[in-house]
Amino acid sequence: MLSQATLLLLIAGASASPMLSDTLILLESRQQSCPNLHVFGARETTVPQGFGSSGSVVDMILAANPGATKEQIFYPATGGDTYGTSARAGVLAVTNQVTNFSTQCPETQIVLVGYSQGAQIMDDAMCGGGDPDEQILNTTAPISATIAARVKAIILMGDPRHTPGAPYNIGNSTEPGFAPRLSGQICTAFASIIQSYCDQADPFCSKGNDPAVHKGYPKEYGAAALAFIQI
Repeated sequence: MLSQATLLLLIAGASASPMLSDTLILLESRQQSCPNLHVFGARETTVPQGFGSSGSVVDMILAANPGATKEQIFYPATGGDTYGTSARAGVLAVTNQVTNFSTQCPETQIVLVGYSQGAQIMDDAMCGGGDPDEQILNTTAPISATIAARVKAIILMGDPRHTPGAPYNIGNSTEPGFAPRLSGQICTAFASIIQSYCDQADPFCSKGNDPAVHKGYPKEYGAAALAFIQI
């Protein structure tokens, strides 16, 4: 946001320059439209475009933060033989949407909520590390350090990249997901702002055989996720 002193200088000069006056009005309008908090949500595989299972958590955050806004990640979310293509497109979508928004609203805090494949693309966009299974060979995080510094919290639910032993893991899983990070690799740079929820019976972020567990994280951990974000 502009400082009070800067605004006063601009206002003083605006009377002498109609063009400056128009620019000031546009700048102030843009700033006033920026919320204090903006939440991105990414849905799980095969779910129609929207927020999917991330939606209930996203809406809990908005209810607890009046004036906050939300935005869905636009990506294929397909499975099977096209999962890798979908994940790569998703990482690019997260990178572009978060970067574009934060460039327009640099003072707004950002929260990322990803579910299943949606968690994987949030994870990869912020943490990098590469993903040989999905032919992502570049290990550098796509989101720049400048933009990433504006992210307040990252909520990952049923993340296929779940890695046992990470300090941000929540739940009872001691097994890796079906697309785990390399042995010992964790998202050190953002460990303090991540919560990754995964239970042992989940067949996608762990080695379980109960799909119902994979679908139950908003009910099981939604309140905990909200409390973490509100700190």
